[in-house]
Amino acid sequence: MLVVSHLALPHVGGVENLVDLEVRGLAAAGHEVALVTSNGTGAGRTPEYPENVRVIRVPANHFLERRLGIPYPLFGLRLLKELKRELSRADIVHAHGFMFLNAVLAIVMARISGKPCVLTDHGGIQKFRSWGATLAARLGAETLGRLSATLASRLVAYNSRIQETLNRLGRRRDAEFIPNPLDPELFYPPTADERAAARNALGWPANREKVIFVGRLIPAKGVGLLLEALDPSFDVVFCGPGDVSILGLPRAQVEYLPPRPQRELRTLYHAADMLVLPAEVREGFPLVVQEAIACGLPVVLGNDPGFAPYRKLTGLILCEREPKTLNAAIHQALSFGAARTESGRRPADFFPPLDRWLTRMYPASSRAEVHLALT
Repeated sequence: MLVVSHLALPHVGGVENLVDLEVRGLAAAGHEVALVTSNGTGAGRTPEYPENVRVIRVPANHFLERRLGIPYPLFGLRLLKELKRELSRADIVHAHGFMFLNAVLAIVMARISGKPCVLTDHGGIQKFRSWGATLAARLGAETLGRLSATLASRLVAYNSRIQETLNRLGRRRDAEFIPNPLDPELFYPPTADERAAARNALGWPANREKVIFVGRLIPAKGVGLLLEALDPSFDVVFCGPGDVSILGLPRAQVEYLPPRPQRELRTLYHAADMLVLPAEVREGFPLVVQEAIACGLPVVLGNDPGFAPYRKLTGLILCEREPKTLNAAIHQALSFGAARTESGRRPADFFPPLDRWLTRMYPASSRAEVHLALT
């Protein structure tokens, strides 16, 4: 099994954590797994894998992320050599992202060699504050993205907007909607004692409401908008990589915590009163939102037409990106209290467990004779 991702742990991000979960699940099922990614680093957990997993980190230039906050590694010629070797060993390929250079090249090479390839896209065609970056993203989608969506054996998306984009680019109608997997042993609602212990560990008083933001500290994630929506009745705790200076610290009612591995994020979810992520329309479905909801937190998320399949999730509020509207949504979520809400679908009913997710991602293939019999 060849998995291709532009970034991987310890680089912090939802795609990175999902790829880690996928690799672990495939390895646990007895498959040999190769992960081809860039040499990007970060503050997340450095994973340790069993012997049947090989991680190939190809040198890349990360200038665009350092200067513009755009995580798009620029690979050199070594990428071709590494993909050629790994593809010769693989039975099936899973490429993450329709216009990242390593994913596009892997899809083209898989098609030439006649091997099945699954393409998953996580963000669709994104908009940036820079018109030049937005134009580049559109051109990339209409060229590299169109090539990827046309040549891939199967297309997978995490929201309906991206699903439609993949179908349009590939001139097909078979893109599938498959929600991210959920690990119920890692993310679960806390008991009263667990919640009290989590707040104590963070030094938070029991009588002060804490709103958390987990994600990259960039304008597109809605950092400035959340600061505008702040009022004296609650504190906002930001956790994630990026430009901390945009928080204007020190600032009353605003706290910053460095990025941390998922297991430590669970403590944050257990301690908080809600999570808010007023991001622009550029997400698949944020993994941190899924994790928070699984931990019993109400969540306010920036509205995206592609989030329609998620609207009935328990505790999820989709909000337009405007300070007064965001503030009202935060108070609505905080009013849920410990009981949260009893309407809607529970995360465990909506997000598939890892074994079922892997079976959907890698169905039986007559050519590669790949089929996961996971228990």
